[in-house]
Amino acid sequence: MMFCYTYLNNIECALRELTFWTKISSEHPIFLQNVANCLNLTITPNLLAGLNRMHQCFTALHQEAQRLLGMATGQNNFHLAQDTVRLMQQFLQYDQEFINILQHLAQIGQNQPVWQALVNHILGEQEYMYRLVASLCQQMFHMGQQPNMYPNMGTGMGSGMGPNMIY
Repeated sequence: MMFCYTYLNNIECALRELTFWTKISSEHPIFLQNVANCLNLTITPNLLAGLNRMHQCFTALHQEAQRLLGMATGQNNFHLAQDTVRLMQQFLQYDQEFINILQHLAQIGQNQPVWQALVNHILGEQEYMYRLVASLCQQMFHMGQQPNMYPNMGTGMGSGMGPNMIY
């Protein structure tokens, strides 16, 4: 469930959201590994490799989103929009893979309430991110369909002031 629908008012807004969520997503795998170690939980080699891959993938996306954000200040052009949509689509692919890993991690340490709470919390955040980025990606696509939507659409973050929407 999303509590508020975030209206995209420019490319910079999309990139700020993407920068924020890729940073959080890159930190989640490391946090999970550290907590598993503290709780003496054994993560299978395949899941551990998946966590390491997710950390690397989201870190690379975060760096690219930051690079594009540096180019976005005061600019809204077709190529920047294309690159932003490409990053969002890549985020969605990685996030789906990470959600799958999290579902498997929930099967570990079922007698550890701290672990279960952490995995479920991160799973909920990653599902929320997926819905948010999918919504922003769809809005970017529709903005590209309308003439004069890219030049100087305003600055700042999406306000999230739209109607409540449940996906």
